[in-house]
Amino acid sequence: MKITFAGLDEVRIAQVDTGAAYSILEAKVATDLGFPGLQEPWTRLSTRVGVLDGQLIRLPVTLVADDGESLNLEGVFFVSAEWHGGTFLGYTGLLDRVRIALDSPANLFYFGEEG
Repeated sequence: MKITFAGLDEVRIAQVDTGAAYSILEAKVATDLGFPGLQEPWTRLSTRVGVLDGQLIRLPVTLVADDGESLNLEGVFFVSAEWHGGTFLGYTGLLDRVRIALDSPANLFYFGEEG
């Protein structure tokens, strides 16, 4: 899925993971957004590479549409300096606020504002 973050011009690719508890922001993107060092309190998140310490932060994000209108919203992202596995869009704090539909055979992701 194509996304952008406020303050960054570059369109980025994020993986959609409806089974993820939270969205996860790749460490390089967090640094580009001005989160070089995180302060306590920490949150722990179990990932495919083990348990990581980080923080939950709220960020403006745009879901970029190939057709139709892009959608601007705020999402809760887990940020850890130890995470280098890409950016993921998870359910809690982001996708749970959007109407979504998946067309897996066509590899399409449809989205719109919650009603």
